[in-house]
Amino acid sequence: MARISANLASEFYVASLLNRLEYTVTLTLGNTKQIDLLVSNDKGDKISIDVKGLKDTTNWVFTPKLIRKDHFYVLVCFKNKFGNVEIQPEIYVIPSVEIKQVLSKWAGKPDVACVEYSKVNGSKYKDAWSLLFK
Repeated sequence: MARISANLASEFYVASLLNRLEYTVTLTLGNTKQIDLLVSNDKGDKISIDVKGLKDTTNWVFTPKLIRKDHFYVLVCFKNKFGNVEIQPEIYVIPSVEIKQVLSKWAGKPDVACVEYSKVNGSKYKDAWSLLFK
């Protein structure tokens, strides 16, 4: 349940930020989905986003399924402060066509992929909202 709540909280958090950036956002609901958010800008351009939440600072474990120019992965890190609403999580916006550049094999399970927090921390993807409708 803890993993699901971090992901759900992350989806709503990212949707809220996108709304504040004046995008139109539709949240999709379900447990096994590839697209969490459908987003459009004022020109009518559309993108999709898969949001991944992380309570600590280890790895986002997932296998990217959609690789398209108009699809993005948004990684949310709560930095071990999930229950503290005064702490803002870190956000990493990664175009799906670039996701393989930050993927690693998950320790102990070579057939499972992950994005290591240490690999994206301080990277060009931090708060990279400008990549969305480039």
